[in-house]
Amino acid sequence: MTGTLLHQVARVEVLKRAWGDVLENDLEDGSMQARVLDLAVDIRDQLVELSAEILDGTYRPRDLVEVKIPKKTSGKRTLHIPDARDRIVERAILNTIGPLVDPLLGPAAFGYRPGLGVKHAARAVAELREEGLIWVLRADVLDCFPSLDYARIRDLLGRTICDERLLAMIGRLNERCAVGGGRRYSIPGLPQGSPLSPLLCNLALVEFDEALLNAGFPLVRYADDLTVCCRSEADARRSQRIASEALKGIGMELNENKSKVMSFAEGFCFLGEDFGPKYPLVIDESQGDCGRRTLFVGRQGSRVRMKSGRIVVDSKDGAALLDVPQGQVERLVCFGAVGVSAGVRQWALSSDVQVVFLSRNGHYDGQLLASATKQRPARLRAQLSMSQEHRLRIAKEIVSAKAMKQKILLQRYLRPDNADGLSPKVALIGEISLQLSECESRDQMMGVEGAVARVYFEGLAALLPDGITFSGRNRRPPTDVMNAALSYLYTILLGECVGALVGAGLDPAFGCLHAESNGKPALGLDLIEEFRPYVVDLVVLQMARRKSLTDQDAVRQNGKSGVTLSKAAKLRLIDAYESRMQRSSNGALPGFGGSIRQHVHRQAARLGKAIQTADGEFTGLSWR
Repeated sequence: MTGTLLHQVARVEVLKRAWGDVLENDLEDGSMQARVLDLAVDIRDQLVELSAEILDGTYRPRDLVEVKIPKKTSGKRTLHIPDARDRIVERAILNTIGPLVDPLLGPAAFGYRPGLGVKHAARAVAELREEGLIWVLRADVLDCFPSLDYARIRDLLGRTICDERLLAMIGRLNERCAVGGGRRYSIPGLPQGSPLSPLLCNLALVEFDEALLNAGFPLVRYADDLTVCCRSEADARRSQRIASEALKGIGMELNENKSKVMSFAEGFCFLGEDFGPKYPLVIDESQGDCGRRTLFVGRQGSRVRMKSGRIVVDSKDGAALLDVPQGQVERLVCFGAVGVSAGVRQWALSSDVQVVFLSRNGHYDGQLLASATKQRPARLRAQLSMSQEHRLRIAKEIVSAKAMKQKILLQRYLRPDNADGLSPKVALIGEISLQLSECESRDQMMGVEGAVARVYFEGLAALLPDGITFSGRNRRPPTDVMNAALSYLYTILLGECVGALVGAGLDPAFGCLHAESNGKPALGLDLIEEFRPYVVDLVVLQMARRKSLTDQDAVRQNGKSGVTLSKAAKLRLIDAYESRMQRSSNGALPGFGGSIRQHVHRQAARLGKAIQTADGEFTGLSWR
């Protein structure tokens, strides 16, 4: 990272957004603090003054105020609330560093993360129950916030945030004393009630999360409240021992008085939700872009035409195969010998609808795209004039984001029966990824990416059931059904990435990580990287584990090496891919929510902005 994060925090518009967060939080609590009302009188001047103090190093936080609130059960919880002015600063810091820290938090943490909450944690527990993990450890961390070691947190932050002035300011915020009960006193750990504390708590507990995940125990944690789902009572008790030892390793303790092994048959409560053997139900969240879908046409010899505001697909003998309103189609993907009429072409160009052309077996041929955006000339000039240092900085984040998602995908499927073989691979991916910081060329980064990929696909193979062959990634041609399925969906996704880049005013031919060669869309191959495991690998793995993709779906052609996919398998893959792309997600990117397909376009726009700015930063999305 460059040393500009403090300047980002100090920007008046960033502080203004943080002020809005403070106001919204007070309104949600039902009462506006007097200090907040005082600031509101001349808030613009206050923010300008606050910005100047942050930049010149004179900003000093005030003491925290002790507040006691009733617990849901009995007794009172002590909070330490910052002054309103300090809350603005903390919110500004949170909004600035949150997108950098959140991708590191892994698949176990659900509390205090943008786009995640109680309902997502409850759904995760219900999904694990449906997998057959019917025993649980219910527990929490003893005195979580007071027992956190800030020196350790400072070290963890320093690995991600290379801005010493900002780190020093965060340190001063954590060193504040509290006032209450007629005395002024120091606070151990992190102050509960500070806007920054939940993010720092999640970061501090990553090591604990990974100790359970890497032992094969799927953890669902909301702040200090946690549930571990297991196949047997013995496994649940073993997970309790691992949890206790992992917390001791970071200077914390499991709350033994609130830790209990139980089953779904007995029933239990987690985050206010009552869990039993059947309820709550797992509800499909694939909502999609309401009413607008991708139309895939693969019938050889067919033709796509327009008729009275509708898209009609005819077979080669003229029979109508499909008839839908044009307003319901956002993309058209054609496989092989599929004709497209002049009317469809004109409608697509005027409506900014992508028309993608793939070979019959799914190789990317090209696409029909609307005229250039207003940003295109400036962004194309920026692409061509990028410095090597700038190009490598973006490429490094692309590889890092992909490796992180590969690691998380394997972690999500770690269980006690595969942990001995799979956990070392997860750890190795993390170790290899650390080498990115030392890479000084594109070739070196591609070497790291390749090393991670080899370990990752070995891990992916270990997750497959009997009846499906996969010995590692291969292509041109793929030699087994898994590779054929991966290549097929990668190509479809690449078409979407190329279209998103053109829509963002970029030329797909000029990449940061991938070199320009053989007419390949190098920047499209850059953009697709983090979406490969996040979309395609997840879809193919789930289908294989559910036996909806098996070796029987491989088709071998006489006289040719390799395999292709059966028509039925292609249809199932497309359905599953579309379901994944339509799934709604919030918080994966800063301040953005929408379908995964919309996230592809958002990342293309962010990539364009990063390319156009000399010191522009590009970050991957968080797993959601």
